[in-house]
Amino acid sequence: MTWGDIISFFFVLVLNPYGVVGIAIALLMVISAIIFFGVEAVTISKRLVTKAFYCPFRKANVEVKFRPSIFTFRAYDDVIKCSAFNGKITCKKKCLDLPELRT
Repeated sequence: MTWGDIISFFFVLVLNPYGVVGIAIALLMVISAIIFFGVEAVTISKRLVTKAFYCPFRKANVEVKFRPSIFTFRAYDDVIKCSAFNGKITCKKKCLDLPELRT
């Protein structure tokens, strides 16, 4: 790319204001998407959802803290804490695949 190509490119942009507006709108959309997904990725770990339900696998009523997901097909990405376990969660976390009841 030579200086002549660069100068002619900017000359065309000045003569065609709609091209400049289109490029500006596209850049704003890209910047907005980067900001949105960046904020989501940073704050997702701080938002935990607490649910109480009957666990058919442990056969007990449990209270679970889930980490919500934005990039997977499930509503929740991981089980952070479960009342059925004292420390580390050792089950296969099949409750992530259970249908969520709407009340």
